[in-house]
Amino acid sequence: MSKLRELKCILAESGILTRCTEGEIVDIQRHQPDYVLYFTVLILCATGIISVYSASSVWAINHQVATDYLAVKQLIAAALGTLLMTVIMLWVPYQSMYKNAVRFLLTDLFLLFVVLIPHVGHTQNGSRRWIGTGSIHIQPSEIAIVVTIIYLSYFYTRKISYLNDFKRGVRPALFIIAMQFVLIIIEPDMGTALTLLGTALTVVFASGARLRKLIIPGVIFVPAVFLAATMVHYRSQRITAWLHPFANAKTSGYQLIQGWTGIAAGGWFGKGFGMSIEKTGYLPIPQADFIFPVFTEEWGFVGALALLITFAVLVWRGFRVARHTPDRFSALLAVGITSMIVIKTLINLGAVTGLLPVTGIPLPFISYGGTSLVMDMMAMGILLNISRHALTYETDTEDLADVIPVDEARALKAESGNIDVEEEKPPREPGKTAQIHPFRPSREKKEKAPYKGSTATVRNNWRARQESSATRDSRVKRAKQSTPARGVQSTWRERSKSRSQSANTPAGGKNKRKGGKNRR
Repeated sequence: MSKLRELKCILAESGILTRCTEGEIVDIQRHQPDYVLYFTVLILCATGIISVYSASSVWAINHQVATDYLAVKQLIAAALGTLLMTVIMLWVPYQSMYKNAVRFLLTDLFLLFVVLIPHVGHTQNGSRRWIGTGSIHIQPSEIAIVVTIIYLSYFYTRKISYLNDFKRGVRPALFIIAMQFVLIIIEPDMGTALTLLGTALTVVFASGARLRKLIIPGVIFVPAVFLAATMVHYRSQRITAWLHPFANAKTSGYQLIQGWTGIAAGGWFGKGFGMSIEKTGYLPIPQADFIFPVFTEEWGFVGALALLITFAVLVWRGFRVARHTPDRFSALLAVGITSMIVIKTLINLGAVTGLLPVTGIPLPFISYGGTSLVMDMMAMGILLNISRHALTYETDTEDLADVIPVDEARALKAESGNIDVEEEKPPREPGKTAQIHPFRPSREKKEKAPYKGSTATVRNNWRARQESSATRDSRVKRAKQSTPARGVQSTWRERSKSRSQSANTPAGGKNKRKGGKNRR
């Protein structure tokens, strides 16, 4: 039995490793996943199913289907998402995302191209966003957001040495982002494109790229987004309705005003479950992106506040996982997934409350939409898998970051027993000059070194300067330098004491210092 296998078996007996067979990939399970995050996601999914059932009941009657038609489909999507989230959390290590990031990206680009082909992509309400027939459809743009997070995390982990190189470290990532942004805009799906752009730029920023490297791409992206929002007629109408909703109360501003009416009608505690008036025909599609006004009308301000607190808990746990991740890839992945939920929530709530133009982004885990719900829950599964390997402390914290006296540092090193401790040297007297390291000249001397001539001449001159510096009078050296020589280990108490003595030196000391300089 090899030493490696013996070590694996010892760790397996202690419960750290799950397998100790030689040649297998060892699965290290540090601890249980973040169950607070897990059950928060389940609570949001359950709330979404109930809200979809209430908001879509009148719509189902008008379309001559069962009142729970959309709620059952949402329940099936939630059950599938819960299964995938649990499987990814327990049995799919996040390291596999790193190995397959390029394959995921190529598959995603293929789906984004295929959905634009006529008679292949499913068209609804003037947009070609789905692939599939019947009641089962897949929306590639929702998949693109998660895939972009995985690929950018992989890219900025693999190319960390080129982080500040625009040609190798920034331009390739921006090219991938721009390509997917354009493909989603063509569908058209402005809301999802903005979500992908915001999430991707968050990952780029979190990777440590300098802001000045992103100024030029930002100057290019802002006009592109403005043109995409104004060049199409219905998008420009949404901006006009956002700026002047009551001037377009019967046309483009109708949905926003009805959303305000539902939010205001809820009061403190709402009208009760299923008692919303806005869903009876005032809101065109109440179970989609405008489900929050229906929820607020039925549950009131208290219910809306409880929903926002639940989202806040999810965001808190997500960023907490990101702060305690064991490696760079998992940190960027956790930041990207959590930021995706934050951006989706802010865009949706900003649209229904009038803070942002209407974009059609669903409220995560609440609005009706099978692909969006499944992808969000799969992303939460990845985040939960990362939480299983999270550390108990923040990785960017140093245990000995504070300045401590040299004696205490040596004592700590001696207790650790990992390195040899040099013999304790007696403390240097305040007026005594320390020797300069013979192989490391001071900065002042190094700047004045004559670099002209042959190498032997330079070496001889350097040695001569070191010998004269070592034999210099100690008091003249102390008067010249207010701080100890570079490279000398001294405590902060001795340094402060030497500064106070230099400050109290009479005027004659300055003349002596000048004289010493002239003599040299």
